[in-house]
Amino acid sequence: MSRAASEPIPFLAASAEEAVTQIRARLGPEAVVLQVRPIKASGLARFWQKPMIEVLACLPEPPPPPPPVPVPTPAPTPTFGLTEALASFRQELDEIKQHVDLSNSGWRVAPLLQRTGLLPLYAKQIIDTLKSQHGEDPPPALPGEIALARTHLARAWRPTPPCEPNSIHILIGPSGAGKTVALSKWLTHAALVEGRLARVWRLDGVTANTAESLEVYCDVLGVPSERSWTGGVNAISEDIAFIDLPGVDWRSPAAIQELSAQLPQYAGARLHLVLNGAYDTSVLLNQARAFSALPIDDLIITHLDEEPNWGKIWNLILGAGHAIRFLSSGQNVPGDFCEAAAEKILARQFPRSLP
Repeated sequence: MSRAASEPIPFLAASAEEAVTQIRARLGPEAVVLQVRPIKASGLARFWQKPMIEVLACLPEPPPPPPPVPVPTPAPTPTFGLTEALASFRQELDEIKQHVDLSNSGWRVAPLLQRTGLLPLYAKQIIDTLKSQHGEDPPPALPGEIALARTHLARAWRPTPPCEPNSIHILIGPSGAGKTVALSKWLTHAALVEGRLARVWRLDGVTANTAESLEVYCDVLGVPSERSWTGGVNAISEDIAFIDLPGVDWRSPAAIQELSAQLPQYAGARLHLVLNGAYDTSVLLNQARAFSALPIDDLIITHLDEEPNWGKIWNLILGAGHAIRFLSSGQNVPGDFCEAAAEKILARQFPRSLP
């Protein structure tokens, strides 16, 4: 016998997982979600309390009995499953966390930080720190505020250790990040500028590695290139070596897990996540979170010639806790490829011509 349809029931929870547990415990696995609504704390509490979610769910309606004669029936109210609902409200929660009103902060550098790419949440953290260290009243002129903000950001910079001799470096990342181009630039710099002996492995993952241009660069530089992994990390005779793996669908936990299962055979290698700096900040943070289960050493940010707001890079440092090793611009090899430094980002974020 079909279960009778239930009235919609609201469930209040602090997380997606808690909402799913409540719904399935009360309504069972057949439950459908009608609505997901984020609930923000009011007043000052919104700065420290996590936003809650209200999920409206019910049991599905039993199929209606066949009518005696064909008659038009209204379309059913659209519903969506738990998985789709939770995916949609996770993005809403991220946006709520990022939305902070800085219009009354009293510091003119606050909106400037946002215009140069910093998320409101991290801009507020900087302003709060400046107020605690220098008082509620800002310096009399905007350049003084910018100088204090630059100093604070520079202190938040995470340095990367130098590349040891005989080290192997694995470049991973989502498709479209410019991973193979970044590897080719790094390889060119190591071989031509630093005069280091190098070796490259272009390896397959779950999908085939079709980056044949990498082998062309290796031929031009006289660098050995291999298509299968036969050695160990401690067995290379070259000064530096690189492993290129295919791009991964960062939205697929299964794809990330398959990449994770491949990495132990390269134990001791340094793992570098390559991200496209021209992507929207929310995408960059979600990509960084997707790969966070892997032992990432640092990031390489590419496509910066397509992004005027270099301040967005600080979101990956302040929000995701990553260090940045290289900054890359353009598709040409060797092209613009340099070691990342706080001052290089700050110089683009706050040019001297800024009023």
